[in-house]
Amino acid sequence: MKSLKKNEPLQPNMELFNALSDEVRLKIMLILDTSEFTVNELKEILGIHQSNASRHLSKLSACGLLKDRREITKSYYGLSDDLYMSPTLLDTIRQAYKVLPEIQVIKSRIKNILDERRINHAQKFHKLDETGGSLKAQISLLSHLIHPFEHAVDIGCGEGADLSLLLARCCKKVTAVDINKEVIEDLSKLLAEKNITNISPIEANMQDIPLAENSADLVLMSQVLHHAPAPADALREAIRILKPGGKLALLDLAQHNEEELRETHGHIWLGFDRKRIEFLLQDLPCRILSSEIIVSESLIMKSLPAICIVVEKN
Repeated sequence: MKSLKKNEPLQPNMELFNALSDEVRLKIMLILDTSEFTVNELKEILGIHQSNASRHLSKLSACGLLKDRREITKSYYGLSDDLYMSPTLLDTIRQAYKVLPEIQVIKSRIKNILDERRINHAQKFHKLDETGGSLKAQISLLSHLIHPFEHAVDIGCGEGADLSLLLARCCKKVTAVDINKEVIEDLSKLLAEKNITNISPIEANMQDIPLAENSADLVLMSQVLHHAPAPADALREAIRILKPGGKLALLDLAQHNEEELRETHGHIWLGFDRKRIEFLLQDLPCRILSSEIIVSESLIMKSLPAICIVVEKN
């Protein structure tokens, strides 16, 4: 194991090593490294009794590895902020995942639960009506996109694909990506009606986009990252398809505490701050060019602050 930096919040000790030495607890870490889950969901993924799951969670929480939050009658568990801010320890734990048995079975069960969540919340998600989707935030994002690009990719284009249609006016080619089959079918019909030929709709998960590496000049992610089960994987995929020197324009909610948005809008993450985005990007071949927090311009229809970040691939 690498030497841990003294300023990392979590330092190794006997209690921590003991907690991680159990196969089930290490599997729980793997699962919660993907997204937040309830005790019942963990029980379903692991095929263990609820009391067993609760006991293992308690052991991991006591070491500072986990955090939990209450949402009405449910408690959701995830990796703690202290662990995310201890990258050496987190990397060591992630290396240990590789020796776990039944990893593919676990990942398949994780996917099933997250897909079910997405389906349950699909009708609640409207791209331009997002809480942080104020006009001022959109203008700030678009100010970075006024240049003509050879190939732009709009990840999570959403109903109407407004930003894809806007990009098509100055880009030679636009790929509009969305996980919702109906969104892609409706967009295809719209493009045929308007005889727009430089937009290619693709039904795909933002963590697995069927585009070649180094194929895009611009990747746009507007109000979608907080819906990603694994934001790090979504950003890694965005950087993968960018050409060297290409730009990722990211607009999302700034970090907030509006828990009800998980239920009303299907949010998985309660926004992001610059430090968290830096953490997610730190091992990727890119650098942050600019970032800003944008507050709502309306006192009547007040939206949550948004964060706009522009990243360039090395």
